[in-house]
Amino acid sequence: IDGTCHMSEEVKDSAIVVPQSMVIALIISGVFTMAFSIALLFGVGDVMVALKSPTKFPIIQVFLTATGSKGATTAMVCALISMLIFACFGALASTSRLTWAFARDKGFPFPEYFAHVNKHYMIPVRAIVLVTVVAFLLGLVNIGSSTAFNAMTSLSLIGHYSSYLLPMALLVIRRFGQKEIPWGPWTLGRWGLPTNLFAITYSVLLIVFMVFPPYKPVDAQNMNYSSLIFGAAMLASVVLWFWYGRRVYEGPVREVTENMHIQ
Repeated sequence: IDGTCHMSEEVKDSAIVVPQSMVIALIISGVFTMAFSIALLFGVGDVMVALKSPTKFPIIQVFLTATGSKGATTAMVCALISMLIFACFGALASTSRLTWAFARDKGFPFPEYFAHVNKHYMIPVRAIVLVTVVAFLLGLVNIGSSTAFNAMTSLSLIGHYSSYLLPMALLVIRRFGQKEIPWGPWTLGRWGLPTNLFAITYSVLLIVFMVFPPYKPVDAQNMNYSSLIFGAAMLASVVLWFWYGRRVYEGPVREVTENMHIQ
């Protein structure tokens, strides 16, 4: 859903088009996700059979139980794999643009190098290569330790919702402050504050439950280490900020506030 805003610098009239696209994507994704969830719940059958499936993937067993056909199951799994492949392309595009923009604003290590845009292809090739290599290396973690890999996947969700939580919390604080907020052409009007408060509450609850261990009793193998990794990442960010970032980083938020104009 938020991938659209990562591509905003390549969109005309982004102050209007991007939030509209995010809302449309939310509606479409919500409708199809709800439909898929309802169909999945009706066709799941015996939950323990799905969890103990010899394929090690419960969704495959659910499809097999619902259809009774290996051919139909294979076709449905291939459809899911195809959607994941296309989703990876979108994630790569949005993440590479986010990396490029952060490097351009000097908030990323070696900013001059990773902010480079290839003159022939007109895309940030170096940022794309960096994101691809990092994703590939993180995927190799599962070979060494599934516990570490599960911590990584949990960390991505915690980081994802934390990236929502921080700007929403700052926006709510700013709403009750003395300085005027330079609103863009797209706002939620009087529904903005209730929406922000609900989203903050939901994000806090979600982050808290994400750091819980998945099984009991808890041991070194099934422990959820995402909180430890998240804390280490935050500590590293703070160190980088005081060592390097505060001297060179002048982000887009400051530029918008100074100009009182949103490009």
